[in-house]
Amino acid sequence: MTHSCSRPHQDEHFYDIIGDVHGHHLELQGLLIKLGYTIIGGVWTHAYRKAVFVGDFINRGPSSKGVIHTIRDMVRAGTAYAILGNHEINAIMYFTADIDGGPMRTPGNNNKRLLDRFALEYQGHPQALQKDIKWMRTLPLFLELGSIRVVHAYWNDVHIEQLKGLYKGGKLRKRHLRELANEESLLHTAFAQTTKGIELSMPADLVIKDSQNIKRTNFRVKWWLVPLGKTFKELSFGNKFLLPDYTIPSQLISDYAVYNKKAPIVFIGHYSLMNTSMIATKNVCCVDACIANGGRLAAYRYNGENELYEKNFVFQQLPQ
Repeated sequence: MTHSCSRPHQDEHFYDIIGDVHGHHLELQGLLIKLGYTIIGGVWTHAYRKAVFVGDFINRGPSSKGVIHTIRDMVRAGTAYAILGNHEINAIMYFTADIDGGPMRTPGNNNKRLLDRFALEYQGHPQALQKDIKWMRTLPLFLELGSIRVVHAYWNDVHIEQLKGLYKGGKLRKRHLRELANEESLLHTAFAQTTKGIELSMPADLVIKDSQNIKRTNFRVKWWLVPLGKTFKELSFGNKFLLPDYTIPSQLISDYAVYNKKAPIVFIGHYSLMNTSMIATKNVCCVDACIANGGRLAAYRYNGENELYEKNFVFQQLPQ
């Protein structure tokens, strides 16, 4: 499995790239209806299009289990593709037992609370939870679908090549998970940045607090822009706090690969955009419209075009 992953037939180029669902099952069903999908044999199906889920389909909303089963059935039936986001990775690491019987990795307090709440949806049926976790381990970390790419947070050609070897057995095996969780391993950086993006540290004397009054020590960036000479505000992307408009000190800029302006269109999730254009640049498009925090569920209808268009977005609102 090269991710590409089951590459579609060369004539298949009509995709509905759906953003982070975060457990909002009813909204997902509403969006699929808007996109022209119907249930055939218990599976959401379109006559000539495929859905593509960019990850983070669990946590925060009321029915992660329902979302998983909808996406799982679509993937198995060939009516959709799906990749892993950081929330699925957290679940896989937390609910997969290591050699000592404990979790592969226990997340921080906030993510642990989310995952414990997620597990409650399976109360009394631990085998069903394990079955869904094992299915998640078969999902790729990225897709190459003809002329487009799909990744949860950051596309780096070198990282992608490094990660391709993980799926030779058809799933993320425990030995791979152990390596990915190890911050000293060669694959850890590629894995972490692919699913969580590029984050730069704040200067020690810059005190920034988010809406929950939590001090932030790093921020997400526009990895398609050359960072040198940019201000914090110019380079910031998808952060829920305001950054100052002065130049980032060069010593804070890590060495990461800037996405080439001539590279294929890449669709991403993760960045929870509200009240801003989803098309970040000519070849980078975010489809996460922040349904997890009162926004919308988004899909981009890709029809083989070489240029991105705002009119191709379809949204499903949360109920008022």
